[in-house]
Amino acid sequence: MKAIILAAGRGSRLGEYGRDRPKCQVELAGMTLIDRQLATLRGCGISDIVLVTGYQSEMLSLPGVRTVHNPDWAETNMVETLFRAAPLFGDDVIVAYADIVYEPPVLRSILDSRHEISVVIDLSWRAYWEMRFGDPLADAESLRVADDGTIVEIGNKPGSVDEIEGQYIGLMRFRGTGVKTLRNAYAHLGKVRRSWMADRPVTKAYMTDLLMEMILTNHAVHAVPIQGGWLEIDTADDYEKARAMVVDSVIDEFFDPAATPQPLGLS
Repeated sequence: MKAIILAAGRGSRLGEYGRDRPKCQVELAGMTLIDRQLATLRGCGISDIVLVTGYQSEMLSLPGVRTVHNPDWAETNMVETLFRAAPLFGDDVIVAYADIVYEPPVLRSILDSRHEISVVIDLSWRAYWEMRFGDPLADAESLRVADDGTIVEIGNKPGSVDEIEGQYIGLMRFRGTGVKTLRNAYAHLGKVRRSWMADRPVTKAYMTDLLMEMILTNHAVHAVPIQGGWLEIDTADDYEKARAMVVDSVIDEFFDPAATPQPLGLS
């Protein structure tokens, strides 16, 4: 098994905090986001880790981590960034956004999944979204799950909270034939017009666009439900609120910084 972390974007919504560094290099409770994620992956036994870099790539040369560069990071999005590492997929790969942190139980939940395509969703998303945005519909995406645990809709703009049965966090796994499905979905992306293409070109497709492509072509994308235990640092407001919660010792309501394993001494 390997992990591929998507770390190419500039993170312009971080404002001054991301001006001189990749978004994942900001610190939270004494560790950078990327160091937290690396420590959690390694603590769960995943040592083959690839970072796909873009903005300020020289700052992501980290011990024990391979890198692949996306030179077109400013004109592309998550899907294109992921497929810069396509030769390294293998037959079992964790894919994660670089601007998230998660506790070990969140990662173990997806490691325990036996499905070919697994996507972590947070069932207790609403309290976190209300803390971040006030309005729970602000910046949320639709997500509906069938009785058999497969996702039937993801990534659309919801009209009400009833369309959100969980929130996608940016952590997923492809194994066995799921890797083939991932490759095929990418190869055919844009050949059949989908609703999201009215808003962005194929080169700027989101990962949720690619997952929805799999769903619409009758491939099972299984939800892996969690109850919190993670954070996303997407904006300056996110970052300021997270740091304030550390100071006030209330961050544990959403994510426990002390749960991150001690980093391995790599050189």
